[in-house]
Amino acid sequence: MSTEHDHVLSGSADIAEQLDSAAGSDPVPGTRTLIDRVLEALAALSLASITVLLFVNASLRYLADSPLGWTEEIVTGLMLWLTMFGFVLGVRRRETITVRAFVDRLPGTVRVWLELLTGLVTAAVLLHLAWFAFLYVSEFGSDTTPYLRLPRGFFTAALPVGALAAALIVLVQLPRVRELVLRDREDQS
Repeated sequence: MSTEHDHVLSGSADIAEQLDSAAGSDPVPGTRTLIDRVLEALAALSLASITVLLFVNASLRYLADSPLGWTEEIVTGLMLWLTMFGFVLGVRRRETITVRAFVDRLPGTVRVWLELLTGLVTAAVLLHLAWFAFLYVSEFGSDTTPYLRLPRGFFTAALPVGALAAALIVLVQLPRVRELVLRDREDQS
């Protein structure tokens, strides 16, 4: 008798499993997908860049009394991207902040429906945010930064991109809500 776990390990995953893995709810708990690794690498690169820029700027300020004026522009922009990379990773792994004290006491069926409703509301809010962030970038994205004259849209594009990616992940994860609720309940036992 073959289980779903054996099916995934054999390498013959069907389309639903591939979609689940791409959305962050991996068929085999604890596995990391290529998307996760890319997001982690981009977040680490952003954080390392921010750290190096701030260290170099502080060193130049105190040692040579000659700080880099453009550091704040780059650091602020990279912080937006770093935040969105982390947010999307959290959504993919279903590790966003939740209050479970009340929900965990509900019967399984009610809990599944509540999770579905919460997922739909979350996706709607994220899509709303993505739309207004897109409008903002469309309107003000061509403005340039004072020192480097870079378009601000390069940095603020993190908002609509991150919100849209998170909304799509939430929507793709919805079909697996029942299974995830049951798995979570087993983990708590």
